[in-house]
Amino acid sequence: MDKKEGLRVLCRKIPRNRLISLGILVLLMVAATVMNPAFLTADNLLGILAQNSARGILALGATFVLMTGGIDLAAENGLTMIAVVASVSHIMTGENLLVLFGGCLILGAALGCVNGLLITRLRLLPFVATLAMMSIAQGITLFASEGKIMFLNHPVTVFIGSGKLFHIIPMPVVIFAGMCVVAYILLNKTKMGTAVYALGGNKEAAEYSGIQVKREETKVYIFDGICVAVAALVTVCRVGQISPNLGEGAGMDAIAAAVIGGTSTLGGRGSIGGTVVGVCIIGVIINALTFLNVPVIAQDAAKGLIIIFAVIFDALGNRARRVKE
Repeated sequence: MDKKEGLRVLCRKIPRNRLISLGILVLLMVAATVMNPAFLTADNLLGILAQNSARGILALGATFVLMTGGIDLAAENGLTMIAVVASVSHIMTGENLLVLFGGCLILGAALGCVNGLLITRLRLLPFVATLAMMSIAQGITLFASEGKIMFLNHPVTVFIGSGKLFHIIPMPVVIFAGMCVVAYILLNKTKMGTAVYALGGNKEAAEYSGIQVKREETKVYIFDGICVAVAALVTVCRVGQISPNLGEGAGMDAIAAAVIGGTSTLGGRGSIGGTVVGVCIIGVIINALTFLNVPVIAQDAAKGLIIIFAVIFDALGNRARRVKE
C-alpha cells in the first residue's frame, strides 16, 4: 500500500464531520498566520491552549451531556460559584489546599448530581432544570463573595495557574490533556460510554436493552459537574483573584466547541477528539479577533454565528442520514 492509498484509507476511517472541522481549523490557522506571522510560534500556540483550557474542560462535560440529548445551562454560573465558594473557604482556613481542591470537586459533583436528579427523578426538562440551577448558582456566588476582592497567593495555586511542566508546557494545558484522557476512556472503554451513546440514540430502547437509564444519565451529569469543578480550579488559579464574573462566556463557548467538533445537538453522536478540535477552533478565532482589536461584543456575535452554522450543518446531516436509512 503506497502513501496516497494509506492516506485515503485513514480519511475514510475519520468521520466526515471531523474532517470538515479539521479542515476549518487548518484554514483558520492559515488565515491567522497571514494576519499575524507570529501566530504559529510554539509560545503563541501553547498560550492559546492555556487560555482555552478551562473552556476545553467544560466542553468535555458538555459533550457527554449533549450526547444524551440534554444540555447544561448552569455550567458558566456553576464554574463561578464553585471557584468563589472554594476559594473563599481556602483563604478563610489559612490557604488550606485540601479545602480548595476538595471543595471544588465536592461542589462540582453535588451540582451535577442535583441536575441529574432533577432531570431523571423529577422528570424536568434539562433546559428547565439547569436554568434553575444557573440562577441558584448565581445567588450563592453573590452571597459568598460579598463584593470583596480576594487573591490566591499560595505557591501551588500560582503554579497551577501560570507554571509550566518541564518549563515548557503550561499547567492548564497539562490538566486539560489529562481530562481529555479521562473523558476518552469513559466514553470509549466503559459501560458508561456505551450508555451515553444509547441514551442519545433512543432512551426507551436503551432501557429495554437493560441499561439503567436514570442511573447512567445521573452519572453523566455528575461527570459534567466534575468537569465544571476542574475548570473552576484552573480558572481561579490562572486569574489569581476571586471575582463574580470568572466564568463569563465560558459555558456558551463550551457548548459551541462541542457542537463545532461534531457532537449532535439531538444526542447519540460525538467524540472527545472532535471536541478538542472544536476547542482549538474557538481558541484560534478568539486569538485572531483579539489581534485585530475586535470588540468583545463582536466576538460573541461571531461565536453565535458559528454555533448557528454548526447546528444547521448538524441538522442537515441528520436529515441526510434519515433519508439514506
